[in-house]
Amino acid sequence: MADKPLLIFPNPTTAPRPKPPAGRGKAGFHCPDVNRQKDRLTPQFQTMLQAFVTDTEAGIEPEYVLVMETVGEIEDFERAVRAIPGLEWLAEIDTDKIEPDADFYLAPKIGKWIFYREIEDVGTKQSSQIWRVLAQEAFIDKDGFLTDRPIEDFVSFIPDEFTTFEQQIIDTLRNAATPSRGFSGRLFLSMSNQPAMEGILRLWSQWDDQRSLPHGYQKWSEVFSHLKALRRWDVEDRLRETRVLECWRKNLDFYQSQNMLIPFEIELWYRSIGKRQSAQEHITRLIQSEGGRIVAACTIEEIHFHALKAELPPDKIKRVLASQYFDLFHCQDVMFFRPTGQCAVEALPDGELGEFVAGEVSGDPVVAILDGDPFVNHNLLRNRLIVEDPDDCGSSYQAKDRKHGTAMASLVCHGELDANEPPLTRPVYIRPIMKPNEGDPNRYEHIPEDQFFEDLVERSVRRMFEGEDDEEPTAPTVKLVNIAIGDRTKMFFYRQSSCARLLDWLSYKYGVLFCVSGGNVCDDINMGISESQFSGLTNEQRTSHTVSVIHNDIRNRRIISPGESINAITVGAMHSDHSTLNHYGHRIDILVNQLLPSPISSQGYGFRSSIKPDIYLPGGRQLYLHKMNGTYEVFTSPLSPGQKVAAAPVSPGELGRFVHLCGTSNAVALASRAAAQIYESLEELQQQSHYTISDENIAVLLKTLLVHSASWGASKDALDRCLGNGVNRRTRARYLGYGIPDIQRVLECTQQRATAIGYGRIRKDDRHEFRLPLPPSLSGLNDRRRLTITLAWFSPINPGNRKFRKANLSFNPPKNEIGVERKEADARDVKKGTVQHEILEGQQVVSYQDGDTLLIPVECREDAGSLDELIRYGLAVTLEVKEGIDIPIYDEIRQRIEVPIAIQEEDR
Repeated sequence: MADKPLLIFPNPTTAPRPKPPAGRGKAGFHCPDVNRQKDRLTPQFQTMLQAFVTDTEAGIEPEYVLVMETVGEIEDFERAVRAIPGLEWLAEIDTDKIEPDADFYLAPKIGKWIFYREIEDVGTKQSSQIWRVLAQEAFIDKDGFLTDRPIEDFVSFIPDEFTTFEQQIIDTLRNAATPSRGFSGRLFLSMSNQPAMEGILRLWSQWDDQRSLPHGYQKWSEVFSHLKALRRWDVEDRLRETRVLECWRKNLDFYQSQNMLIPFEIELWYRSIGKRQSAQEHITRLIQSEGGRIVAACTIEEIHFHALKAELPPDKIKRVLASQYFDLFHCQDVMFFRPTGQCAVEALPDGELGEFVAGEVSGDPVVAILDGDPFVNHNLLRNRLIVEDPDDCGSSYQAKDRKHGTAMASLVCHGELDANEPPLTRPVYIRPIMKPNEGDPNRYEHIPEDQFFEDLVERSVRRMFEGEDDEEPTAPTVKLVNIAIGDRTKMFFYRQSSCARLLDWLSYKYGVLFCVSGGNVCDDINMGISESQFSGLTNEQRTSHTVSVIHNDIRNRRIISPGESINAITVGAMHSDHSTLNHYGHRIDILVNQLLPSPISSQGYGFRSSIKPDIYLPGGRQLYLHKMNGTYEVFTSPLSPGQKVAAAPVSPGELGRFVHLCGTSNAVALASRAAAQIYESLEELQQQSHYTISDENIAVLLKTLLVHSASWGASKDALDRCLGNGVNRRTRARYLGYGIPDIQRVLECTQQRATAIGYGRIRKDDRHEFRLPLPPSLSGLNDRRRLTITLAWFSPINPGNRKFRKANLSFNPPKNEIGVERKEADARDVKKGTVQHEILEGQQVVSYQDGDTLLIPVECREDAGSLDELIRYGLAVTLEVKEGIDIPIYDEIRQRIEVPIAIQEEDR
């Protein structure tokens, strides 16, 4: 039992959400006038119409996917599309690839909030002071547009106390004054026939200098004003960013030599059931006409997913690689061609023999693992696992193949063995979904090519909570599902992958938390200098050089599916472990700093620039070998460094083999283990306080508390030293997320640190007000204090809306009441996902009365279409001073916080 357990907030008061202030300024877009738009776009409209006419005259009744590429943000266009008969709404996709030209560019404007963010290190109050000086001295007008005054002249007006930030301020203004930078836009995608195209053309003809259109069609005027291009969805769109061509080029020779068909996936536009069936039949005929076959189909209505697994002969793929496209690749029913999902794990080493003693567990499982089949007879795992294998994946395994599932189970149950931590006391539920690859000499584990990862996950989770084929649920007590498998062919750019959408839907439907990997980057790293030059660097120089090389390639190191899931906790790996390294041999540590992320860990951002990965945990020190010409490759070895885990046997009768491993999968397993420890802490808290937290709220509290203890800590300074000047909060979050959790901090409190938790269910446009009593002993003192607030929730989704997240919850942290300022993550970015984690620090002297409180208002608004659901959320608030300072924070808050009373489920 904890000596100082977590505190529980009393009931929040409910009030209407205050109306937001007037909209903040956005970047000013220059768009052409009506006449210029007519000159530019009328030929494109006529070309589109002519394509319909030509095909109709040939006896074809054509449908084309119409792409309208717009600049800036246009909201609620779907309704306008549906007003035109024959025009079927398909999707809208954000893009930041639009390059400026003479017609469209960013005007030299900077909003106040953008300015504050860019010079965040100065502080909010100070930034406001500088902004006032800018306006007073006429460097900006009332709308934030820069005037003709030379920016460099502003140096003489910067107050003396801000001269340290002089260059940062000038650079921010200079960037705003440069309209040549790229900007965001949007693709509107609709299925159109000839009557629909004629209807659009009639509106285009009516659009004039007054930009007025008939009632019900005014939104088209806004679209016409911002329209940059009009075209059909073509072959390049279906192939360009899916990496399918790259995969085919890489594997073509192998499939030709084996005389095998080449597998791939086809993602179709999600349409009505009749049109989906017709499209699938049409594509099946096209595939068969080219000597191929359909292997599997998958449709999941709730996430708008319809896809096929197909195979074609190598000679047909060779034609595609030569840009000789046949009918299949011109098919309007196809959204994307993708490589067959490479949801696989690297082949793992065999390891060494050790002595371990079996143990016992009791109770129901809280953590589930979807992975490979584990070696259940290992001394470390015997009696600790509940393995349920309805698909009989285990029959494909030899004992020595059971590597990844064994390692993940070992880390969840025991943690890193070198850390000597006590094991979990509950069993862990495991559902095998991988099999050994029979066609590979290393027999690495993977999702079988004839099955959809999405289908396996959906069936597995549904079976846990609902049962299958009239059977009872197999693991209804599970609160967290560990998925340490990613699809390397689906690197995240703008649009969420089908698997990420699936996890988001399942998370909300069943109230379960998913812990997923950000993904490993196992590509070679070219240092740009010779081996002798690199080896001659000091450890600090070597680390800085490696981080710089990674930073320059960060676009190709993004998180992979399903790491962009908004409701899941995505985990990255730190370059750290508890092992003792005795001998490097030819191995090289290219990153000699355990405060930094692993060189194989993917970087953010997440969906709509949200913070992903959310947290980082140790993933082992990954070593490399020099390959040639300054290029280094990942070296996999059973020896330390790395994280010591249980391993599959090599010979019959082995029950105690172990191995040292590295990767983001390890970090995910440690996060799941931490959640299990938090669960036990919550169980103890309920026993001590005689208060019951309803079962439906546990998973979202686990999510809240997993993040709550995270901070950048010393990793911030280590990263700053490597990247040098110009590093801001957004860059740091891209590498560190919300930081590295210290789980012990959310298991119990100390005399100088008090943590209170709350939870509830909130409606749209409501506000729940939580109040944390202020400790009287802190009033009037200048001791440094820290306030940490974490809000997490599971949002329902709208897969047909580009914003996707239906529920947008947030809070504005109190600052002046306790004399603190925001630190760490950017104030905008923390509100883009389903976790808002704020750290505030300060030592400003603030006086207050006994009985005063800190107000934490949780507000809810709809974000992607109508929000009718009640949203479950968790809240954690910690107030602390440095350990050893004689201020009884915990006792004073505990004495003043009300004893929680029973809360109606409607409200909580």
